[in-house]
Amino acid sequence: MSKLSNVLADGGHNVTALFLHHLPMKNMDNLIKNKNIEIINYYPANFDTLGDGERDTFHEIWESVFYNNKVLGSFVMPRAMAQKFTNLAKQMLNDKELHDLLENKKFDAHVAETFELSPFYLAHLIKIPKTISVFSASKFSIQSIFGQPNTLGYIPGEFSKFGPQSGFFDRLNDFYYLMTAKKTDFDMMEFQAYEFSKMIGDDIEVPTWQELVTKSTYYFFNSNPYLDFAMANVGSIVNIGGFTIDKSKKIDELPEEYENILKERPSTVLISFGSVVRSYQMPESYKNSFLNLFQSLPDITFIWKYEKDDEMLQKIPKNVHLKKWVPQPSLLADPRVKLFITHGGLGSTMEVAYAGKPALMIPLFGDQPNNAMMLSRHGGAQAYNKNDVPNHKKLVDSVSEIIGNSDYDKNAKQLQMILNNQPIDPKENLLKHMEFSVKFPKLKTLIPENNNNNFIAYYYIDVWLFVGFISISFLYFSYRVLVRFVVRLTKKSKTD
Repeated sequence: MSKLSNVLADGGHNVTALFLHHLPMKNMDNLIKNKNIEIINYYPANFDTLGDGERDTFHEIWESVFYNNKVLGSFVMPRAMAQKFTNLAKQMLNDKELHDLLENKKFDAHVAETFELSPFYLAHLIKIPKTISVFSASKFSIQSIFGQPNTLGYIPGEFSKFGPQSGFFDRLNDFYYLMTAKKTDFDMMEFQAYEFSKMIGDDIEVPTWQELVTKSTYYFFNSNPYLDFAMANVGSIVNIGGFTIDKSKKIDELPEEYENILKERPSTVLISFGSVVRSYQMPESYKNSFLNLFQSLPDITFIWKYEKDDEMLQKIPKNVHLKKWVPQPSLLADPRVKLFITHGGLGSTMEVAYAGKPALMIPLFGDQPNNAMMLSRHGGAQAYNKNDVPNHKKLVDSVSEIIGNSDYDKNAKQLQMILNNQPIDPKENLLKHMEFSVKFPKLKTLIPENNNNNFIAYYYIDVWLFVGFISISFLYFSYRVLVRFVVRLTKKSKTD
C-alpha cells in the first residue's frame, strides 16, 4: 500500500496515507518515499502494551495441525486472522475525532486493501463518494465477487500436478484446495462484517461487505500475467503485479561486510523466510535439517536471515552467516548469489523473478503455495513441501540440483527478460486504471451479468439436467424401439 501511495503521488495526485497499526510491526520506517504524501499513523489505545510483536508472528504455522490442515484451517484461520484487526478497527469506527479530520479533507476517492474491511466501513461512515478495491495477493477466490471465474482448472491446488500431467487425484486436490480456500477467505470477511455492523448499530444503515467492496469500478490484484497462471479474465479485474519493482532505480551497493562474505566461496545461497514467520521460531527438526545442509555443502556460503541471538550461533559451521536483516534486493542482484531459499511471499517472489535468480520455494501458508508453483512452472525454481524440510537429504539434493543444473539459471534469466520487456508497464497500468476508476466510479458493465445469478443459474445446472433428461429419455426410447424391431424381425425369420 505504501508503494501504491508513492505511484499515485508520483503521478501528480494528492495522497493521504492512513496507516492502521494493528500490530507493532518493525521495518515500517521510510516506506513512503514521496515527500508530498501526508501520513496519518493510527494506533490502538493499548499499543504500548503490545510488546515487540513476537507473539503475533504466527510461529505455529510451522507445524500446527490446525493451520496446516486445510479443512481445520478453514475453520480456525478466519477468526484468528480477523481478530488481529477488530480491536483497532472498532476503535477507529467509533473515533469521531478521526472521522471529522478525514471528512474535512473532502477526499475524491479512497483506496483500500480488502484483506481488512474496516477502511470500507470507515469510508461509508464519512461519506467518501468513490471506492477503489485492491488486494495484495495475486489470485484469490474473493475476486469472484467482481465476476472473475473460479480458478478451478486454471490454478492447481497445493503441490498438484497440472495440465495434461494431472490425474484424477490432482484434480480432486484442486477442488479440495479451492473449496477450503474460498471458505477461509469469505468466512474472514463475514466475521469482520458481523463485528463491524454490530458495533455501528442499527441507527446507521450499513451495506453488506460485498456491496461496499464492489462499489469500485475495478478490483486491482497484485498479479502479473507474464508470471502468474494463465486464466480467463474479466474487464473488472486489473492485474498490476510488478508495479512495486522500480526498474529505473539503481540497486544499492552492498555494505562491505557482505562484499567480504561473497568473496569467501564461488557460490553463495541466501535464505529468508520473511518477517511474518521467523526463522528462529522453526521447530528443532527444521533447524537441524538446515544445519545438516550447511555441513553437507561446505563449498557454499550461506547467508541466513535469522532474527535472534540464540544457541544457533554456537552450532553453525564456518560457511554460514546469520543476519537479523539482509539487503535482499542487492544480494539477489549480485551474480555471486546462486540461489534464494524463500517462503514464497509475493514480495520476495516478485523480487527473485525480476532479479533472474533461481529459487527454492518453501511455502508456509496463505498465498505462498500458489506463488511457489506459479514461479516453478517457468523452470527457474522448485516448489518444496515444508513438511519435507526435516528430510535433510532431500533438502541437500534440491539445493545441489538447482545450483548444479544450469537450466535453472537460464530459465530464471529468461523470465527476467520477459518481465523487463512486457509491453504494458505495470505502474502505468495501475495509474491509468486508478484515474479511470475515479472518473467513472459507477461503471458496472465490466462485471458479467451472470455474476448476479444463483448457483444453479450460474452454472446452468437446470439446463444441463433438462438436456440430460431429454438425452436419456431419447436413448431409452430408441433402445425400446430397437429391441421391439429386433424381436419382430426375429419372429418373422422363424416363421419364414
